[in-house]
Amino acid sequence: MSVQALVEQGFRALEAWSWEEARTIFDQIVSEQESAEALEGLAAAAFWLDDGAAAIAARESAYRLYRDRGDPEAAARVAAGLADAVLTFRGEPAVAAGWLETARRLLSEHPDSPIMAWVETLDAFVAMAYERDVARALATGEGAIARTGALGNPDMETVARSVFGVVLVSCGRFAEGMRMLDEATAAVVSGDVRSPDAAGNVWCALVSASVRVRDLDRLAQWSQHIIDLSGQWRSPVMLSYPRTEHAVALTWWGRWEEAERELEAVIEDPGDRPLMAALAKLRLADLRRRQGRFADAQALLRELQGERNRIGQGHLTGAVAAALELDRGEPAKAADLAERYLRAVPLDDVVERPDGLDVLARARIALGDAERATAAAEELAGVAERVPTSPFRAAASLAAGLVARARGEPERALAALEEAADLFAQADTPFEAARARVELGRVLLDLGRPDAAAEETHKALAAFEALGADRDAEAARAALEAFGAPGRRERADLPVTRREAEVLRLIATGRSNEEIAAELVLSVRTVERHISNIYAKIGAHGRTARAVATAYAYTHALT
Repeated sequence: MSVQALVEQGFRALEAWSWEEARTIFDQIVSEQESAEALEGLAAAAFWLDDGAAAIAARESAYRLYRDRGDPEAAARVAAGLADAVLTFRGEPAVAAGWLETARRLLSEHPDSPIMAWVETLDAFVAMAYERDVARALATGEGAIARTGALGNPDMETVARSVFGVVLVSCGRFAEGMRMLDEATAAVVSGDVRSPDAAGNVWCALVSASVRVRDLDRLAQWSQHIIDLSGQWRSPVMLSYPRTEHAVALTWWGRWEEAERELEAVIEDPGDRPLMAALAKLRLADLRRRQGRFADAQALLRELQGERNRIGQGHLTGAVAAALELDRGEPAKAADLAERYLRAVPLDDVVERPDGLDVLARARIALGDAERATAAAEELAGVAERVPTSPFRAAASLAAGLVARARGEPERALAALEEAADLFAQADTPFEAARARVELGRVLLDLGRPDAAAEETHKALAAFEALGADRDAEAARAALEAFGAPGRRERADLPVTRREAEVLRLIATGRSNEEIAAELVLSVRTVERHISNIYAKIGAHGRTARAVATAYAYTHALT
C-alpha cells in the first residue's frame, strides 16, 4: 500500500474515533519516512490517547516540514494545534500565545483561511481563561464567530459559539451566553457535530460555564445525554476536565462520597495532564473544608502553592483558602485572603467574584465591620441580578441577611435569610441550605421566637448529620443548647402526624416505599403522599431528601 493510501486509512480511523488503530498506522508510516501528514495524524491520535509528549513532539515536527515545503496554511493549522496541546497538557498560555501568533503570521497572506477562525477561537479562550481579559475575549470571540459563520463549517462554528458563550456568561450576559451553550451542546448530542475536537471543546465549555455560575440544574439535564454519548469517545482527554468539574456539582448536591471518588481518581491517575490533577486537588480541598477536615484541606492547598501547574487557577486557590480560614474561626485572615482574591479578579469577570464576596461579607461581619460587609453584600446582590441562578441569589440573600442582623434590623434579616434557605433548598444544595438555616435560627431567637429557632436549627442539624459534616453538626447542637433546646427532640415536639412519624421511622431503617407500604398495610401511593408531606415539614429536598429524613428521625428520637 502506498504512503498516500496509508495516510488516508489513518485519517479514516481518526474520523471513526479509533485512536489506537490510527496511531498504529501513522507510527508505521513515520518509522519508514518523514511525512508531515502522517506526523499530523500521529499527533491527533496521541492527543486523544492522552500522550501529550508524543502529541506535541509530532506536531512540532509536522510544523517544520510543512513550513519548509512552503505550505503556510498547513503550518498554521499545526501551529494552532500546538497551542491547543500545550494548553491541554501543560497549561502554558504564554507558549500557546506564541504558537497562535506564529499561525497569524503564516496566514497574513491568507486572511480568509478557515484556520484563522480556529486561531481566534483559541485566542478568545486564552484571553478569558488565563489572562482574565474579558474585553479582548469578547472582541476576539465575536471575530471568530463572524469568520466561522461565513465558512459553512458547522463543527468550527459550534466550537466558536460555545467558547463565546462562556465569555458572555463570564461578563454577566447570562441568558445570551447560556442559549449559545445549549445550542452548541444540542448540536453535539444530535450528531450534527462529529469532530472529536469540536465535541470535547463544546462539552468542556458547557461544564465550565455551568459550574462557574452554579447552574447545577442545567448541568444535570445535559449530563446524562453526554454520558450516553461519551461511550463513543474512548478518550480520557475528553472526559478529564468535565469529570473533575462534575465533582463540584456532586459536592454542591451533597453527594460527597461520589465527589470524593471522582476527584481522588483524577489525582491518583492524572495521565499526562498534571493541570487536571492540580484542579482536582483544589476541588478536593474545598470538599475537605465542608467535611470539617481542615488539616487535610490545608495540606492540599499547601501542595498546590508549590506546584507549577496551577496557571490560570491561582486565584481559585485563594478563594478556597479564604473560606477555609473563615470556617476555622480566623475572620481576619479570611478577609485578607478574600480581598486579595478579589483584587486578582477583574470587575468585568462577574461570575468569578461571588466566592470572594461571600467570604468577605461574612468575615467582615465577624470582625464587626458592617460597612465593608455591606459593600461586599451589595456587589454580590448585583452579580445575582445579572446571573440569577438559585445559588447566586441564595448567596446574595444570605449576605444581605447577615448584614441586616449585624445592623440591628432583625425583621429585614429574617426575610433575607428565609429566602436564602429556600433558594439553597430549591437548588438541591443541602450543606448551604443547612448553614442558612442555622443563621435563620439565630435571627428567630433575636425576635423572641425560640420554638421556631429550634425548629430551623434542628433541620440544619439533621442535614449536617446526613452529610457527615461533623463540625457543623456539633456547632448546630451547641446553638440548640445555647438557647435552651435539646440536641435530640422528643416526639411530642414533632411537626409530623403519628402516621407520618411511623413512616419516617421506617425510612430511617432503610426500607423502600414498597416495604413501608407492606408493613403499615397501606398503598404505595399513600406512602408516597406521606413521604411528600414529611419532606415538606422537615425541609428535605432533592437528591439528599431521604438521607436528611433518616438523620432527622435519629435526631428526634424516632429510631
